[in-house]
Amino acid sequence: MREYIREKRKVIDEFLTQYLENEVTEMVREQPWGSDVLSRLREFAGRGKMIRGALVYLGASLYGVSDDSHSITPVAASMELLQSFLLIHDDIMDEDEVRRGSPAVFAQYRQLGSEMRARNAQRFGESMAICAGDVAVFLATRLIAGAAGVEPNRRIRLVSLVSEEIARVGLAQMDDIYQGTVDHAVTADDVLALYRYKTGRYTFSLPLMAGATIAGASESDQERIGRIGEALGIIFQIKDDELELFGDESTIGKPVGSDISEDKKTLHRMFLFQESAQDDESSREIRRLFGRPGIDAREVERVRELMVRTGVTERVAEVVDRFAQECRDLISALQGVEDKEPLEHLLAFNLERVV
Repeated sequence: MREYIREKRKVIDEFLTQYLENEVTEMVREQPWGSDVLSRLREFAGRGKMIRGALVYLGASLYGVSDDSHSITPVAASMELLQSFLLIHDDIMDEDEVRRGSPAVFAQYRQLGSEMRARNAQRFGESMAICAGDVAVFLATRLIAGAAGVEPNRRIRLVSLVSEEIARVGLAQMDDIYQGTVDHAVTADDVLALYRYKTGRYTFSLPLMAGATIAGASESDQERIGRIGEALGIIFQIKDDELELFGDESTIGKPVGSDISEDKKTLHRMFLFQESAQDDESSREIRRLFGRPGIDAREVERVRELMVRTGVTERVAEVVDRFAQECRDLISALQGVEDKEPLEHLLAFNLERVV
């Protein structure tokens, strides 16, 4: 699966370069910030793994359409522009200064604002990045609407599908903000719902369903693929949380421990609070660390130690196993797909994911 994603990434990257550098010319000519935004979007998207774009090809191949770049590639590229839009805005909300190993887009514009002696460089940077993200989402929509290789009715379905799923992400992001800023208890169902709609569906369900749509799969088949995507996406997000806690900056592309300082309501956090509730000293220590800006490497290591010692990592692994089995059952029951092996490989990729 890694090799498959790398191969598709090259195709998508070349298409995005062509699209942003050569095809979106009218906007560049008319608007003073056009070339600046397109350049930053090109560089930002180009540093991504492009998993979502690759999954459009996979979704189409499940229903008999393979390597048709004329119809698939524009839609695959749109997934990466949507990802750029979401990440650019997410970094502003989370105040994450680094993304994919480089300054976040708002931090880039803040630096530009400082160099230009803007009255409020921070506000300038955030405002400009919001606009850049907005440009990305509408360029993505433009790509889908103009995908000449896709039958017109299917293009309409794609635009509707993307609109619905990204709206769900927006609502889930609001819930994420609420959970991160209000001190209240969360349940496993709360956390899993956030994983499902903030990450799972747009990362896996949306591109797989988009590919199936291009190939002419029925809406019922698309929904079945969507349910598989949800299970895959939940596993993906849990692994992402794990990497954020136990990885290093060189592999995750941003500072380790940001989920702790932002008090993100992850499964790891929820289980840790539960397991430490009977130990007053540990409970006080944990409450002191979560939600405190500027947590250092020593404190991150302390949280890691507590996660392991209290059995949190084992409990999280059990949740992953449950969703992995759910995914296997859904794949097994999937009708209308002769070769299910790519989905099995995708599940294995998620379970083995280390970067």
